Amino acid sequence: MKLREVHVDRYGPLRETLQFGDAHVVYGPNESGKTLLVESLLRSLTGDRRVAQPRIDESPEGYVALDGEGDRFELANGETLLDRYAERYNFELTPAEFRNVFVVRDGDLRVLDEQAFYRRVTDRVVGIWTGDIETVRDRVVERGRLTPEGWELSTQHDDAAEQHDLATDLLADVEAYLDRADAEDLDAAERACYEAARERREAEAEVEALEAAKAREDYEQLVKTKGSLERSLDERAELPDEGDLDELSERLDDLATGSEDELQRRKTWYGRATLAALAAGVVAGAVPLGLGIREPQLVAAGPAAFGVVALVALAAYRSASNAVVRLGRDREAVVERASEVGIDAYDPPAVRGAIADYREEHDNHAEVIQGNTEVLRQWLDIDAEAPRDVVAEAEDALEARRAEIDFDADREFTEEKLEDARERAEAAAEREGERRETLRDHRRQLERFAERAGGVRFEAFTGEPLDLTVANLGALADLADRLREVVDAIETDADVSRAAATVLDRMAASETEKMTTLFADGEAADVFRRVTDDRYVDVGLTDDSRLTVELASGERLGPAELSRGTRDQLYLAVRVALGRRLMEGRDGFFLMDDAFLSADPQRLERQAEVLGELVDSGWQVVYLTCKPDARDALAETAGADVTELSPL
Repeated sequence: MKLREVHVDRYGPLRETLQFGDAHVVYGPNESGKTLLVESLLRSLTGDRRVAQPRIDESPEGYVALDGEGDRFELANGETLLDRYAERYNFELTPAEFRNVFVVRDGDLRVLDEQAFYRRVTDRVVGIWTGDIETVRDRVVERGRLTPEGWELSTQHDDAAEQHDLATDLLADVEAYLDRADAEDLDAAERACYEAARERREAEAEVEALEAAKAREDYEQLVKTKGSLERSLDERAELPDEGDLDELSERLDDLATGSEDELQRRKTWYGRATLAALAAGVVAGAVPLGLGIREPQLVAAGPAAFGVVALVALAAYRSASNAVVRLGRDREAVVERASEVGIDAYDPPAVRGAIADYREEHDNHAEVIQGNTEVLRQWLDIDAEAPRDVVAEAEDALEARRAEIDFDADREFTEEKLEDARERAEAAAEREGERRETLRDHRRQLERFAERAGGVRFEAFTGEPLDLTVANLGALADLADRLREVVDAIETDADVSRAAATVLDRMAASETEKMTTLFADGEAADVFRRVTDDRYVDVGLTDDSRLTVELASGERLGPAELSRGTRDQLYLAVRVALGRRLMEGRDGFFLMDDAFLSADPQRLERQAEVLGELVDSGWQVVYLTCKPDARDALAETAGADVTELSPL
């Protein structure tokens, strides 16, 4: 297939339409769009930004027209030249291969990624499988966790070398310790420690159950105490006030001395005494008259004396009468006052008895209140002192404590049982501590083994993580088994990989011998000999895919040992030879951007002759340049048409 037309509607500042003959030079000064034209063509022909290495982010708009075997077609809608190769010729060509053979950018004829490229091309045109074999070999080596060189255990893949040493050393130490433990009968010490621990746990569980039962009983007792305190406070509040009781007691004490009966008896006696004195006075006055005594003094003396007595008795009678009346009024007032303060009594003695009863009740409640208040304050750590405040704080404290109480704890609790359980727990803990002290070094060693085992990546090598707690000798023996699995897995993978890699290397070496046949047809050597005026006579590849040339003297050189001009001539010969082999007799084209930039006039002429011969054989060459001498050489020697570009 050959390029016939490129139409660029827009690619950055480039707007251009060009038609190409079999030999065509696109000439223009710098800044005329040649580089943009090459980029646009590469992106349209390959669809690969990396190959084009564009300087503009946008995709080119337009089309590329080609012909092949008499048919003309345009690449559009994302179709590429490589798609056409695959469809028409069943010929696959990668963008990188297309760029390395058929396109020269910025005057640089060198082949990119040279050794790998020659290997791929040789695989394609000669039919060797070195690349595939080496890929498989590399994967085999990686699977065995080996270094690329020497096939030793690598630190790059799962830290195989370090992991192998770690697992091997740890396994040796574990096995030695298991032998020592067997000799010292550490199993028996472990069993004794385990038994003591079991007894301690059982006793502690019993202590916990009994303490839960005790806590429940204490809680319930505190609830009862709070209830009793509340009732006492409420009942005491309903009793007569103690101040009122004191007042009534004082009023009772202030009542007239003597009982009401005695006052009545005294009143009767005084009344009788008055009557008797009056009667005696009458008799005393009548007797002298009866005796004939007429002297007034003598007659009046007797009645006067008894009159005095009668007056005294009358006064005493009246005093007693008044005392009885006052006592009655006071007694009624006391009973009435008692009724006001809540005492139901009919007379002062009953009031006095009721006061005594109420005082006793006050004393009883005071004792209950004081006792319960102190209990609640001490058990619930309450700062309040007033009983009502204590009740309020106790309510909150008990509510908070309620969540901590196990009301299902139905264990029968006694202090004796709790004390016994605590003693048994302490004794078992002491025995366990003694045995643990004996096993302390043993435990530390187990912990060190467990810590070291944490550095081994079991899952990476055996497929399973180490789900194991190294707490006893049995677990340590299990750890030894798992370490053997790791060591065996690493060594087995490495041995198998070494054996497979050895076979693959032999296969690769056999295939590599075919590398030297890539230029065996002599096409590259013939072109290189002509463009160097017979100074060089051969071009070839070493078995490690390195390009070499042979001088007429027989000396072999690499590209780096050649001058820039000669090296460009070499890569021109290589590109022409590889292009012919890849296309297998089909027509193709070369797109060259100032490929002969470093050539002197003689080299330029010889290289132009090679391109002319290439065109004569049916190929197409499109050459872009800003050099008049290159333009003229190709026009004269290769018969190229010339299109001149104007500055953008």
